[in-house]
Amino acid sequence: MNLLIKMQTQKLNQILEQSTHVYRKGEVLEKRQEGNVNITEFFGYPHTNEAPVNGVDKIDMIFIDVVVDKERAEQYRNEITDILRDYPEPERLAGGPSYIELAPNLGMQQEGALRLMALGKSLGLWDILSGKTLKMNDDEARNLAGSGFLMISGYKP
Repeated sequence: MNLLIKMQTQKLNQILEQSTHVYRKGEVLEKRQEGNVNITEFFGYPHTNEAPVNGVDKIDMIFIDVVVDKERAEQYRNEITDILRDYPEPERLAGGPSYIELAPNLGMQQEGALRLMALGKSLGLWDILSGKTLKMNDDEARNLAGSGFLMISGYKP
């Protein structure tokens, strides 16, 4: 990773930490089986019922809810658009990548990509596309999201 991208990733992570918060939807520990594989997921976040409601946008990111502080987000609008101007594949960003693609291209974890997607939605930079936008139930939407169908509609600066 070149130095410019690393510096921008650090700044973007700071912005996300200051303007977004993650909340779990279900239990702290969730177990399920997919085929022959037992899966245990740990969600070390407060429950979504504990999220604030005033001055925020609560964005459904299938696996988690991301709460965006609208006032803080607006303060960072120009910095975010400056960072996204240097996205490694601008045509892909304009086309609407998934969180699976966004994360490595921005040098961050998938949680960071989900937070960025929610922040951009709150700022009107894009919409979120998922199984839920196609009116699927929670299980269907989660299965699709696990395969990458949780994406932005395309970047509109």
